[in-house]
Amino acid sequence: MSEITGSLSTLALQKFKQDFWGVFSFWFIVLVGFVSVFAYVLAPDNSQHANQMHLSIHSKKPGFKVQMLSIPSSIAQDQSVIDRLFFGKKNPASEIPISAYRITGNKLLYTEYASDGLEGAEKELDLSNHPNFNEATFIKEQTFIFGTDKYGRDLLSRILVGARISFFIGFVAVFISLVIGIFMGR
Repeated sequence: MSEITGSLSTLALQKFKQDFWGVFSFWFIVLVGFVSVFAYVLAPDNSQHANQMHLSIHSKKPGFKVQMLSIPSSIAQDQSVIDRLFFGKKNPASEIPISAYRITGNKLLYTEYASDGLEGAEKELDLSNHPNFNEATFIKEQTFIFGTDKYGRDLLSRILVGARISFFIGFVAVFISLVIGIFMGR
């Protein structure tokens, strides 16, 4: 009979390291945990609950690109860095999908994006209300890697923020079963 050397936990760890699917699953859970903690840092839409809606770009396919006019919120941000990191921005900038724009004098004239090849309404934005106007910061091309849902929300952001909820539910279920098991097992 062979003699076992080392502790049982060392032997269990050695066996675990030899199991490919066990190690793969462990690192996948670690990755999902990391993503769920830092979801708002990784998500393109960092508004609370990744809930920035754009009805004009609803149900778009993965890889959809559109120019986005971002108008800063006039409401003062009274939010700590940690609060933004874990719960998203409370007052994000208003985003408007646009198909074309031009600057004439002190006004920004833009055409709202309209789906299905329709012509969107032309609107104007008075730039005197925004003294720090910079075309590069106000107008950006946004790519929706996973596309958009029926309300025009970014699906990648919704999935990343949703991972947090799924992870939390798993921990709560294990905690409840642990508490019940400890008290019932006595």
